Amino acid sequence: MGDELTYTITVENTGNVTLSNVMLTDTFLDANGNPLTLTGPAFVSADLGSAEGIIQVGETATYTATHIVTQSDIDSGGLSNSVIADANSPMGTDVSDTSDDDDDTDGNTEDDPTETVIVQNPSISLIKTTLPLDDTNGDGIEGSIDDIITYVFEVENTGNVTLTNIDVQDVLPGLNLVGGPIPVLIPGQVDNTTFTATYQITQSDLDTGFVTNSATVTSEGPDGDLLDPSDDVVDISDDPNDMNNNDNNGNGNPDDPTVTEVNSIYDLEVGKVVDPVDQVVVGDEITFTIEIANIGNVTATDIIISEQIPSGYVFISALTTAGIYSDVSGEWSITQLDPDQVEILQITVEVLGIGDYVNTAFVQSSVGGIDVNINNDESSASVDPICLTIYNEFSPNGDGVNETFVIDCLERFPNNKLEVYNRWGNLVYSKEGYLNDWDGTSNGRSIINESDKLPVGTYYYVLDLSNGSEPRVGWLYINR
Repeated sequence: MGDELTYTITVENTGNVTLSNVMLTDTFLDANGNPLTLTGPAFVSADLGSAEGIIQVGETATYTATHIVTQSDIDSGGLSNSVIADANSPMGTDVSDTSDDDDDTDGNTEDDPTETVIVQNPSISLIKTTLPLDDTNGDGIEGSIDDIITYVFEVENTGNVTLTNIDVQDVLPGLNLVGGPIPVLIPGQVDNTTFTATYQITQSDLDTGFVTNSATVTSEGPDGDLLDPSDDVVDISDDPNDMNNNDNNGNGNPDDPTVTEVNSIYDLEVGKVVDPVDQVVVGDEITFTIEIANIGNVTATDIIISEQIPSGYVFISALTTAGIYSDVSGEWSITQLDPDQVEILQITVEVLGIGDYVNTAFVQSSVGGIDVNINNDESSASVDPICLTIYNEFSPNGDGVNETFVIDCLERFPNNKLEVYNRWGNLVYSKEGYLNDWDGTSNGRSIINESDKLPVGTYYYVLDLSNGSEPRVGWLYINR
């Protein structure tokens, strides 16, 4: 468009008399038959020197005409120019001829109009971008659940013909596209205000980490049929921030999908408490409560919490609000944990007299993302049982209850020594490395037969822990 097209017209006197009053009538049309304006024809010269309007025998006069190519010309696809030359002979008769383009290859050998074909290159481009993410739901997190993504569509006519009825389609489920169609776009014209779209972020999007989709723009070129989609000028949208520049439809324009990263936060939190925590003695039953919470906004799946019962306890039972706990493997398995979901595992154990009392639970594995805060993936709780409680009365009568002399946590002092004396100060029992298994039978050989059972009564014990502390001394009562 804007180029100047120049026609050269030559008129030759092919007769044997001089011609006068030479006049040219130029018919100038576009390819659709619409009349156009032409500047000229204007006389340039005659090769035998005749003035304008006179042509001697054998003389050729040259004329030129010009036209500035318009967008309408391009949209029509071409131009047609035909000239009729009229002149008078000396005898007063009129002579005339219609111009020929001197191209007989088209089958027309005479009086062909001069046709100029303008190559049409219909092309359109669609750019799809997003505005910066905003906290539209007021939860303090930009681009989180239910926040709105706003899309901007930039449509440009990248061809050389006028396009009409420009429309944008976007099939992303849940997207609300408004605006259009654009009536007309001339070559080079850009529209970035007619079409907009909004989309509400879903849980699935957060779990994926991004929203990705493409839009399509369709338009009609010159002489396009609104009812025939096969002649539409089409482009798939491109994300200018994606440097891959894939041209999926082969039209020369990149077609990378628009990818919008959402604010996915993956964070699991483990908490643990124990009840009771104070005044716990060996043999008590206590309950550990383990809580797993999804405090992020991404769905977690296939969660395994390691909950190994340490050696200071014996497992009794477990109760959970979700998933399965195995005291054999020490694993609490949960299939899925949605954002803000909390599940609880309660484990009841018996406190032993020796072993490790620190019970730690931690996230062993999960699926859904990289945890943004690993410091809250683990929690511990413990008790400090009251030890060396001496149960100074027992009844070795064979009923299976309270049959031996028991001292809590004695297992912690394997080098201990226990001595028991009767009321007269005679040694009736002695054992190094005592293990809470004395049933009242004497092993004091100098006093009484080893196999004899001591009678009911009060006795005195001396317990040396062999750890540098003072021996513990007290009384005990045997009741049969």
